[in-house]
Amino acid sequence: MRKFLVPLCVGVGLVAMGGGGGAWAADNVQAQIDQLKQRISELEAVQKKLDELKKQVADLESEQKKKPIEDLQRQITEVKTHDANDNIKWNIDFRTAYERVDHSMGSGMLPTGTYNMAIPAAYGYGMFAPAGKSDSDNALWTNKLILGMSAQPTDNLVFHGALGVYTVFGQDNMNMTSMFQDFDWYATQKPQHDAVLRLREAYFLYMGNMGPVPYTASLGRRPSVDGFTTNLREDNPYPSSPIGHNINMEFDGGSFKADLEKVTSISGLYAKLCLGRGFSNTLGMYSMSNQYNFNAPYGDDGQNPDMDLVGLLMQFYDNGQYKIMGNIFQGWNMMGMGLDINMSDPSAMSGTYTMSPNGFHDVGDMSGVALSLQVNGIGNSVSDFLDDTIFFVSFAGNRTDPSNTTVNTLNGSTAMASGFGFGGEGMLGSTDNETGYSIYTGVNVPGFFAEDRFGLEYNYGSKYWRSFTYGEDTLAGSKLATRGHAYEAYYTFPIVKKILSGEIRYVYMDYNYAGSDTFFGQTGNPDGMMDMMPYVESASDIRISIRYRY
Repeated sequence: MRKFLVPLCVGVGLVAMGGGGGAWAADNVQAQIDQLKQRISELEAVQKKLDELKKQVADLESEQKKKPIEDLQRQITEVKTHDANDNIKWNIDFRTAYERVDHSMGSGMLPTGTYNMAIPAAYGYGMFAPAGKSDSDNALWTNKLILGMSAQPTDNLVFHGALGVYTVFGQDNMNMTSMFQDFDWYATQKPQHDAVLRLREAYFLYMGNMGPVPYTASLGRRPSVDGFTTNLREDNPYPSSPIGHNINMEFDGGSFKADLEKVTSISGLYAKLCLGRGFSNTLGMYSMSNQYNFNAPYGDDGQNPDMDLVGLLMQFYDNGQYKIMGNIFQGWNMMGMGLDINMSDPSAMSGTYTMSPNGFHDVGDMSGVALSLQVNGIGNSVSDFLDDTIFFVSFAGNRTDPSNTTVNTLNGSTAMASGFGFGGEGMLGSTDNETGYSIYTGVNVPGFFAEDRFGLEYNYGSKYWRSFTYGEDTLAGSKLATRGHAYEAYYTFPIVKKILSGEIRYVYMDYNYAGSDTFFGQTGNPDGMMDMMPYVESASDIRISIRYRY
């Protein structure tokens, strides 16, 4: 702008001077110069405003560029906050396995559908034809999927849950041949006849403080399978709540835990009161007690009382290397089964008959106790191998309190039912208080490569040993319920880090007595059900599996 105006002024002045140089001309030129100066000043003011406008536009452009980034950062922060609090987080545990199960059955008296009272007494009770020993073996492919979920909407409230489906490959006839295939105590721990997702865990944890003592309260479907020490054989790094030696089954109830470490200065000390229900006394919707009458929905079934359990779980010490836990419990109204036998003609010496379970009934109460020690690392820096070795030993015991009642009769004769033992009199086949015990020990050591592990385990159970280990993940039956000797060896190894892993596992159970893994009445009789039915003498289970966890 200046480059154009200044030469123009100079040129006008020279023209005026060349025209005669008079005063009038000089004044006229001066006036023109003043006007031009005024105009320049106005133009400079306009230029200043233009510069300010340019700066404002530049500031707006810069602000506009920053805004999407800030909005995106704010949205990311909101998503992270939502995920951490309100959103449900899922995890996957999927296993495909090949499993071979073998059983050796002892000799006894097998029901054949006919009876002959003339059979010699040496064969036992004359109604049944004698049977010799037999073997049973089978190979199965299975899929097991557990979908875990958790959420924490607030700092002091947590939800945990898990859904499970466990099936054999293809179609099967399990539902036609087994009365208790999908029993609630192990519904996600045993292969089922369908591919239905079943509830495995669902509970909340509410955390607070009673003065200096932190506490946790919880209700729901408990995390009660693969507990302390038994998690090692399952290749699970963290055990569930109970001691796996005498309690390993799916269960509903509540708990209240008090952390006592701070007030006692004993490392890891806590006490947990547990309440549970294993059987609910109720009839269903549109139920019928007989073929003529409908019952009121969800009323008392008149025969099966509620089966309840209360226990105290204690962690006495845990410093990372040494961990000691114990429990004591009392169970009421344990369930037993009798048998209904209908003869075509009871007065005849021979004929046909039918046998059918007569349902559950209360056979008595039972108490139990367990004490377990686990050592994570043998010694103190003796060697890398011993530093990475895990050893455990556990003792458990139980005592029965039979109700001494006969709940069913044979052909209307209570005496006859009692004589044959069909009515389910007593508990574990006895009307006396019986005591059982079990020992359980094992070692878990590092393998040849990084992260692979070897394990060896042994357990023994006495004649009247009784555990709640129906949910143990072994198709041949619960090894920890064994009345006799049980041995196990396993090898776990990573394939893709810890996400994809493999396992080879072998279990052998040598039974000294019958009834190791059944219910609490006559079917749990260590001398054999009703003193005559054959039972499993030995069993083995080998499993090769691949597992995905993420």
